Amino acid sequence: MAYKAIAGGGSADEESARRLADRGLVVRDPYDITRWVAIDPRAAAQRLLAEEQEALARSLERMRQVPVIEGLYAHFEAHRLYGGPGSELLPTMAQVNDRLGSVSALATAEICSVQPTPPAERNAGARQLGSDRSLALLWSGRIGMRLVYGLAALMDEATREYADAFMEAGGQIKVSPSREQRMVIIDNDNLFIDDHVIAGTESHSGWHVRDRATVAWARAGFDRLWERARWWSEALAEAGDIRLSPRQLDILALFDAGLDSRAAAREVGISPRTLAAELTEAKASLGVSTTYQLMGWYGRWAARAKA
Repeated sequence: MAYKAIAGGGSADEESARRLADRGLVVRDPYDITRWVAIDPRAAAQRLLAEEQEALARSLERMRQVPVIEGLYAHFEAHRLYGGPGSELLPTMAQVNDRLGSVSALATAEICSVQPTPPAERNAGARQLGSDRSLALLWSGRIGMRLVYGLAALMDEATREYADAFMEAGGQIKVSPSREQRMVIIDNDNLFIDDHVIAGTESHSGWHVRDRATVAWARAGFDRLWERARWWSEALAEAGDIRLSPRQLDILALFDAGLDSRAAAREVGISPRTLAAELTEAKASLGVSTTYQLMGWYGRWAARAKA
């Protein structure tokens, strides 16, 4: 035993002696620092007892706080932790663009976007603003961007030019043959969607959603869509035989999604008369005579795009 050896005037190995010193049982000999001398162990025992009693008192005090802390659960509302401030209507295109710009500027990870119609069908100023903003974010190297277009985008020259610049800057683009809802997800914290709540607002009004559950649900839907969609380059390579305009393809996609003529016209932003004229032109371009034949062609073409 090291303490017994030192107390008897002997020595112990250095490691054992240091452990005893940490307990206050030995100290260096003031006249010979290579030796150790023993100290009355009763004083060390009293110090240890006092330390443990103090630690025990602290533990008992913390234990007394347990029922008080548990009682605070009555005031806890989980939705305040996991939910967000809800959603906010942005009733004009200008407000949507301003909010998208301010939130995108603070992005740190990724922006995911679904654009069911070609940018060329949107306001020219808003289109240019969105394109410039996206390319600037990509070239900064700070975030990643993924974009899903509808099939009609393949036939739009302005969209093809933008897609080339987008991918050159590091962005990724895929194409979905199905008609999807427009959305932009920023860093899994912010979701922008079209307005389907209030009648009479501008066609490009929207909502800024920050509720965590809703944003997470939208992101899960985007990820599933991304898995099903085809890469832009592959879809573009098979689009050479298309003789329809982006708007005509958009109308057929809406029919394929189950909308009738009136609802499809409203969705595209044209009158039922104009929609009928577009269908007539599409039939003439493909050499078919009925809408059923037109949809048969679209079904085969969309299936090829999915393959």
